[in-house]
Amino acid sequence: MTVRLGSFILSIVVMTVGYAFGASADAYDSRIARDAWMTLAKVENRYGIPKGLLHSMSLVETGQGLSGKVMPWPYTVGINPTGKHKFDSARMALNDLDKLRLMGFKRFNVSVDGTMRKNLSASTAESFISAAEATSFTVQGRHFSKRFESKNLAVSFVENILGQGYKNIDIGLMQINWKYHGENFTNVSEALDPYHNANYAVSYLQKHRKTRDWWGSVGRYHSGTNKHATKYIKNVWSMYQRVHRLSKSA
Repeated sequence: MTVRLGSFILSIVVMTVGYAFGASADAYDSRIARDAWMTLAKVENRYGIPKGLLHSMSLVETGQGLSGKVMPWPYTVGINPTGKHKFDSARMALNDLDKLRLMGFKRFNVSVDGTMRKNLSASTAESFISAAEATSFTVQGRHFSKRFESKNLAVSFVENILGQGYKNIDIGLMQINWKYHGENFTNVSEALDPYHNANYAVSYLQKHRKTRDWWGSVGRYHSGTNKHATKYIKNVWSMYQRVHRLSKSA
């Protein structure tokens, strides 16, 4: 089926050729980014989603917009913070720290006998734990995200972490959480496919759209907590305005 994208879409393409595509970035290929963005545009058109809304949500979800880009990246994986793992010996705390490092965590919150230090590097966290004469420790891996050059690399990374028993992972264009929504996909590869990822995001938006306006649905997409939902709405609205301003100036 041929989908007419319209002047909004075409102007973004023209604008990004000289803007986002020329910028330096890790794991970035203009063809992959363009195809992913076109997929979002087609899904918006198919389901009557306001033009640019999924696009803006994706930029916020994956952090692409933070580096000045306006094109999405489909092979983004976000690892959410772990719980605060509690231990009664430094040895056990250090073992947990090593496990989290192997999973890819680079920054940590650590407490020793109730004294909390946040956003520590692995080496600093290790020193903090080792130097203490204590009987109570907590270790928490902080959120991090990675952008991969290919779907295969992203799939391997996710499957490795899932194999270690950790499921609180956000996947793909719309950062679908595997812990809560993974059962709706055949496998990790399907979840990373831009079309399947965006379509599931739309189904979740539409579920909440029954009792809310679009922006209320956007907030609920992110969180059931009003504070977090409101902040997310503001971030997406700001990106939405930016995307539309750029399309008009192209």
